[in-house]
Amino acid sequence: MRPEIKLEESTPRFGRIVVEPLERGYGVTLGNSLRRVLLSSIKGAAITAVRIEGVLHEYSTVPGLKEDVLGLMINLKHIPLRCHSPEARILHLEAEGPKEITAADIQPDSEVEFVDPSSVIGTLEKGHRLVMDLYVEQGTGYATTDRPRPSYLPIDALMVDAIFSPIQRVKYEVQNARVGQRTDYDRLVLEVWTNGVVSVPEAVSEACNILKGYFALFAEEVRLPEGEIPGRTGQEELQRPEESHPEDKAVALADGDSILARPIKDLELSVRSENCLLRGGVHTIGDLVSKSRSELMKIRNLGKISLREIEEKLEKFSISLPGDEASEEPLKED
Repeated sequence: MRPEIKLEESTPRFGRIVVEPLERGYGVTLGNSLRRVLLSSIKGAAITAVRIEGVLHEYSTVPGLKEDVLGLMINLKHIPLRCHSPEARILHLEAEGPKEITAADIQPDSEVEFVDPSSVIGTLEKGHRLVMDLYVEQGTGYATTDRPRPSYLPIDALMVDAIFSPIQRVKYEVQNARVGQRTDYDRLVLEVWTNGVVSVPEAVSEACNILKGYFALFAEEVRLPEGEIPGRTGQEELQRPEESHPEDKAVALADGDSILARPIKDLELSVRSENCLLRGGVHTIGDLVSKSRSELMKIRNLGKISLREIEEKLEKFSISLPGDEASEEPLKED
């Protein structure tokens, strides 16, 4: 059964996504994977350094500025912005007091966009002036000031802790979901908070593409040599078909082992036959093909007509039940 994905709530800074139904265990698998990638690997941009006129180190103060240099740098690193250039950009700011300096006072740049122009940088008193250059770069995650210093920075520029990630918080919850008679499915609820630079659907889509890229490495590189069958030794490969044991015969599949995980509902059986199988503990196609004809006949109210219907439905998937044609047990009628 194909899971459905619903965007239950969406604002510029928050989104809630629900995915259901998922096979048991996949709620945690997907939720944890997406959370880790969202928090660590979504690309963003940040102010990475600042050059302030008359300031040589971060423990200084700027005449007429309410905030000290450290406070100013903290305000700068929390300004949400987009940078459309892979190269570092240099922005210029000049302000005269009295004034509350915001991101809107930074001289415009065609490659840099401030999501919240009202973000406060500092408060300047009357008769004083502030001049500084801001350095903007793209990146991922969080970069501290002890990172390697770029060669293009002037000697009096101060490194700033850079918050590149636009993701502020990610939370997921796995709930129980019901499909028909089965109550052991997972329902994944994923909640994401951003700084407004990216929307939640965009961020989740990017996270999925990152994961898909890594999984593709396994799909391309981790392959069995041609002709080798998983789980068999060389001696078993040489064994002739007629010498193998009946219980080792593989079930013929049209679409691979993934079919075995599908619920029996996908066979589109009659209500009577499907209910009989569910009461007998048969929930998936894999459960079904693991039982012989005689074992299926022992299920209450499942008779010859139901068995014939099951076999006909399985044939559509090129699957056959394990045979015990030698059994002399008479088939009971429905």
